[in-house]
Amino acid sequence: MALFTGRKHGRTASRAVVAAIAAALVATTAGTAVADGAASAKDAAAEARQHVKPKAKDQQRSAPYASGFGATNESFELMAVDGDGFLYNYPSNGQGGFGERWFNTYGWTSISEATQYDNDKDGRADGFYVKSTDGHLIYKNYDTGTRDLGAGWNTYDRVFTPGDLGGAPNDDLLARDKGGVLWLYTAKGDGSFTNPVKLGAGWGAMTKIAGRGDMNGDGKADIIAVDNAGTGWLYPGTGNWAAPFGNRVKLGGGWNTYNTLVGIGDLDNDGQADLVGRDASGGLWFYSGTGTTNGAPFKDRVKVGTGWNGMRLMF
Repeated sequence: MALFTGRKHGRTASRAVVAAIAAALVATTAGTAVADGAASAKDAAAEARQHVKPKAKDQQRSAPYASGFGATNESFELMAVDGDGFLYNYPSNGQGGFGERWFNTYGWTSISEATQYDNDKDGRADGFYVKSTDGHLIYKNYDTGTRDLGAGWNTYDRVFTPGDLGGAPNDDLLARDKGGVLWLYTAKGDGSFTNPVKLGAGWGAMTKIAGRGDMNGDGKADIIAVDNAGTGWLYPGTGNWAAPFGNRVKLGGGWNTYNTLVGIGDLDNDGQADLVGRDASGGLWFYSGTGTTNGAPFKDRVKVGTGWNGMRLMF
């Protein structure tokens, strides 16, 4: 299959049909819908569907299912929300790019952030967290349903999970508050968290914080952060919830080329965690992971699409 360009597939009529269907669904549920942002965010999250083939019942966790390509690392489908609040899934093509997108659901206009997680460590996403525009955090599990974890999350301007940071089985949450302080929420199995741990100040200097899984080959989840000058930094994970990151490693300049960085695991089937970035013109770039600790966690970037500037959220 050819690499997906990121442009909207189908004719204008197809988009109109989807919009009409969405409008009809909204009309039929108007009696139960609530104008409150948290309620609509929870409803929208509840409607999202899982796309990847379910894991076979006899498949062992030691052999993760990774978007159907058999990699030994996590590999999630890229999920993206356009300006109309339509949610789409983009399956990996196993070569760093994406195949044909599919329409997932609608109504995501009240959602400001989203991040996928894999708590059972089978290599595929179990669901996601979303933050509503009024500050509620919603937990979605494809098997067990959707929960509102409460309000107050608008204290944070960045909320995402790079994986298991604290050494427990579940994926933990990083949250940066508006004063530039980074906090760790260690996750429980039901989607809730222990009390947050303050990791340090000064993170307001970072324009982007992203990552998913082990990017330096030591088996621990890492993150990438980009400072105001456009310098990229790798923060290696330690597996210790009290001090989850070791000394940072400088990756070089030019990272402010991207307005979005997304980590969704291994996208080219080599067992290493990768990264994708969207530039200001809507171009999508793929960084294949090397799994090394020598300060070069990625190979040279490869352009894998255009037209992605129509997406309000990518996760």
